[in-house]
Amino acid sequence: MTKDKILLLIKIPPPVTGATLMNARVRDSELLKQSFNIDIIQMSYASSLNDLGSYRLMKFVKYIKYSTNLFFKVLFNRYAFAYFQISPLGISFLRDCFLVSILKLFNVKILYHLKGKGISKQNNYLFKKLYRYIFNYESVIILSELLKYDIEDVHKGQVFIVPNGIPVCKNNYRKNKYVNESLNLLFLSNLLESKGLFDFIDAMKILNNKGIIFNAVIVGAEGDISEKELEKILIENSLQDRIKYLGPKYGEDKIKIYEATDILVFPTLEDIWGNVNLEAMQFGIPIIATREGAIPEIIDDKITGFLVDKNQPDQIADKVEILSIDAELRKKMGEAGRKKFLEKYTFEIFEENMKRVFETILSKN
Repeated sequence: MTKDKILLLIKIPPPVTGATLMNARVRDSELLKQSFNIDIIQMSYASSLNDLGSYRLMKFVKYIKYSTNLFFKVLFNRYAFAYFQISPLGISFLRDCFLVSILKLFNVKILYHLKGKGISKQNNYLFKKLYRYIFNYESVIILSELLKYDIEDVHKGQVFIVPNGIPVCKNNYRKNKYVNESLNLLFLSNLLESKGLFDFIDAMKILNNKGIIFNAVIVGAEGDISEKELEKILIENSLQDRIKYLGPKYGEDKIKIYEATDILVFPTLEDIWGNVNLEAMQFGIPIIATREGAIPEIIDDKITGFLVDKNQPDQIADKVEILSIDAELRKKMGEAGRKKFLEKYTFEIFEENMKRVFETILSKN
């Protein structure tokens, strides 16, 4: 029996972000490839984080290429539906609207995967009309029940909840990690103000002024904050001996950093999920993170870590101090986080959830 054909319209690295990495994993999923007849259009507009939002001729050339490719694919193929990770805001949304219009022109059903938020805050009349045209009665995947509110006013179709999942690293869990002589803290994110980097630094300053001994590392690519700017800020706050910037790390290098980490601090100001939380949980690391996006669903406050308010470095410092003097609490939280990760957030679970969603859409054709 011939399998129904599905078109994946996905944005992949570069740049390396949580969304593009998850898209690449969907593309490479053996379970999905074995279960369905999949066709793929891969898109990548920006060469780096700093290139996001910029206007260059090469981006326009790529856009024409992707649009043309899409047009001829839907012209000469019959797809059961198209899976599309649409950008929900700004110029990127307007760009994606044209791709959607091509799909709608050929009556191709669409399954959107939303990995951003902010639709409910949009007051522009044109955007509101476009949102209703784009989403309307199409199916949508969101990452958490906590994010449903964002599309309620513009979407009347079926909503699927599929949390992100990441591959399990083998032999990565060291039960003796909680007896480190020094406290090792990790901030792992691209250097973006929206990720709460300044709040992290302010919290570290509070701890340093209290005489609490710690070592911290910042891991991530340059964004709207450069390495030079970061180094200047650390010197101005007398933290250059306490905090080291290591740049972006991947693969085994990142694993080694996690293995040496006692606490992950993720004080993001604008986020929808944060795969870094899942990575820390699988390494048995307690997390201090902000109440933002779906993070309160991932982190159980006072069980797998602590939740704090945004823009409150004093709260971050307080929670780090609590964990710094209680190795048993760090161990208990870390083990609870790892257990939750293995039960809910592995890539195998994500694959199975995606397979079920695809099957549900196909069953309605």
